[in-house]
Amino acid sequence: MNYQRYFKTDQQLLLKVLNDSENSERTELMSVRVVSLDEDSLLLTLPYGTDAVEKYPFSEGFSFEITSEAMGLGIRATGRFEQKIDENKFTIKLNSDLEMFQRRISKRFDCQLGIRFSRAAKTLHTMREIWDKNIKVLHSPEAPLVYEGFKSCRVNISSGGMRFSIKPPADQGELCLVLINLEDGKPPVCAIAEIVWVCMQDETAVTVGLRFINILSEDQQRIDTFISSKNRTSSVKD
Repeated sequence: MNYQRYFKTDQQLLLKVLNDSENSERTELMSVRVVSLDEDSLLLTLPYGTDAVEKYPFSEGFSFEITSEAMGLGIRATGRFEQKIDENKFTIKLNSDLEMFQRRISKRFDCQLGIRFSRAAKTLHTMREIWDKNIKVLHSPEAPLVYEGFKSCRVNISSGGMRFSIKPPADQGELCLVLINLEDGKPPVCAIAEIVWVCMQDETAVTVGLRFINILSEDQQRIDTFISSKNRTSSVKD
């Protein structure tokens, strides 16, 4: 297959770790950029710190779903991890299953939600460790019945990410830890989020678009259920 039509140098791709029995309950994504393409092999770079590839638990045969855009449509393929090249570059061997598809728009909702937000300068490896610890605490028998320290924020939310305003500075590619109180009688949603775009409002506020790159699948379903419920309520009021 001629992959040169679909993948170009410096193109941004989104990798989804294909679930195995060990991590089937979570969604795990990574943004990468194409360094070069050699027949059916992609040389990619990770933006999450200088040792992101070295610290990530890649192994031979590790599988991904690869998505991006080309010619006005979404493109999707799968591939397997080949090898680490250096501390922030690695290669993926593409499978012969590339397809074009019409991108589906996720359900979104504007609302007030309680948010706890941390954006300390951490590597992907460190953020994943922090996220794992938070998930274990939130879903343990000792988890509190009432959660405090949440700030009410105006957000636009979907199961794939959210938009809201924070204090500057904010940089594209920056990693954050987000906790979201859906007030549904369950623990807060906890996710690692990546800043994918930034829009300056003034000297005191910047609007950011976040993509959830580590989140439990059940929490994504909870967000979808929350949005559907709110939309139904809004329709009844109208």
